[in-house]
Amino acid sequence: MAKRVLIIDDDQIIVKYLSVALSENGYEPVAASDCNEGLQKIRDNKPDLIVLDIMMPGRSGFVMIKQLKKDEEFKDIPVLMLSGIGGVLDDWETHKAETEEAPYDALRETLKKKIDEMREEGMLSPEMFVEKPVKSDAFIGKVQELIGS
Repeated sequence: MAKRVLIIDDDQIIVKYLSVALSENGYEPVAASDCNEGLQKIRDNKPDLIVLDIMMPGRSGFVMIKQLKKDEEFKDIPVLMLSGIGGVLDDWETHKAETEEAPYDALRETLKKKIDEMREEGMLSPEMFVEKPVKSDAFIGKVQELIGS
């Protein structure tokens, strides 16, 4: 039986792209467009791996992973987090001379604080991060590293 991978991302292009990559490599992809739908799909499908976007409307991936790691039923499911933040930070860095603030620095500090809070609360960080844009070979390599073929 194929290992099931739940993709939680509000970007449907990313979801389709990752779903095709997973299917072509023998995995069964399941998709959710936000954390609420993702939680329901976790309950219904019992995935072997969760691929979770960080930046989504409503509830962020950070909030979702905290919730999952506190839940006895789901805490052992590995989580691979997707981050498009690198591209945003690069864009902000390019234009920071045009602004009075350095939003790159503020965002980096906010993310660092959030990760530190998760550690202090005893929450484990995700098993891996993957930066967007995702390269399918690298993504599948990380999936295989986490849950095998």
